Amino acid sequence: MNSFVLVANLAAVGLAGYALWSIRHEINERATTYYAWMVTPALAVVVAAMLLIVSPGKRYELWVAAVVIGLLLGAIAGSLMKINQDVGLQLLRVPRTWDGAGAAALLLLLTLARLVTSNLMDRPSGKFGVLGAAAAFLAAYLAARYVIARIFKIPRSIHLDMIKGHNPGRTLVP
Repeated sequence: MNSFVLVANLAAVGLAGYALWSIRHEINERATTYYAWMVTPALAVVVAAMLLIVSPGKRYELWVAAVVIGLLLGAIAGSLMKINQDVGLQLLRVPRTWDGAGAAALLLLLTLARLVTSNLMDRPSGKFGVLGAAAAFLAAYLAARYVIARIFKIPRSIHLDMIKGHNPGRTLVP
């Protein structure tokens, strides 16, 4: 089981790093595809599930509370996003936002903390499940943010001609 935990923690670190890298379009304000927008929340959910599976403390009530609060805050953040789209090329762009990248960076830090505390130190677990709950919160935040933006904001967003990977230098907000 110990080698399974090590492999799971290493995979979680790699996936969390990829999730952070995949959300760079929000920091540099560049147009990207619908698929690229979906990658970060999908990876965050996978990472959180991996951390919850290998968590030594199984506190389901804490995990459920973290998910519910993350969904609520993510829905609010998704409804506040200012999105432009290019309907023909299926591209999306937002002005610089830091909440998604911050959540992805915190998720990476949580996975690194789980790796260090579970596999590199001889620290006994407190069996509270806090790292797993925090990961579940961040994954729920990113997922709800994406779902609300995709279902409610994108269909109502203003069309703006864009080129993939470029910043048109202007944002039209309805």
